[in-house]
Amino acid sequence: MSKVLPNLVMVFAFLLCGLCLYQWNREVALHKDMAAMSDDLYKKKESIQGLELNLRRASDEIARLEQVRKDLIQTKMTNEATIASLTNEVERLIRQKDAVTAQLEQYKKALDTANESIVKQNEDIKRQNEMLQNLARQRDEKIAELAKVVEEYNKLVKDYNKLVEDVNRMNEQAAAAAAAAEKKK
Repeated sequence: MSKVLPNLVMVFAFLLCGLCLYQWNREVALHKDMAAMSDDLYKKKESIQGLELNLRRASDEIARLEQVRKDLIQTKMTNEATIASLTNEVERLIRQKDAVTAQLEQYKKALDTANESIVKQNEDIKRQNEMLQNLARQRDEKIAELAKVVEEYNKLVKDYNKLVEDVNRMNEQAAAAAAAAEKKK
């Protein structure tokens, strides 16, 4: 038994060594699995962080785009109100333009009528000016004739006055001669 016991101890020692070897193998495999799982977990956590970051960015982008959409909707509403206001203003201006155009046509007609009247008045004025010029010429002729007649009349009056003076002088001389003859008598 003395040999069996050491052999048995050796067998147990080998078995223990085998068991230890088996456990180390298993531990190495478990450590490899754990390392693989740890790497996988790290990659998954990293992926989750990337996805969360992407999600946060996407959420921020969605919020920004939502704000842009709201701003664009507000701008659209403002633009529609402005367009409606401008459309009304354009329609009002078109009506006003039509009214002014109609009034302008009336003014043109009135101006044409006034121009025709003025042309007629100008023709009448020309005709009257010609008549006045003819009358002035006739007046000048008559004044010239009258001046000749007055000149002849003045000459005749002068001759008559001279004749009257001569007759008066002769009458005075005759009266003086008669008085002298009477005195001599």
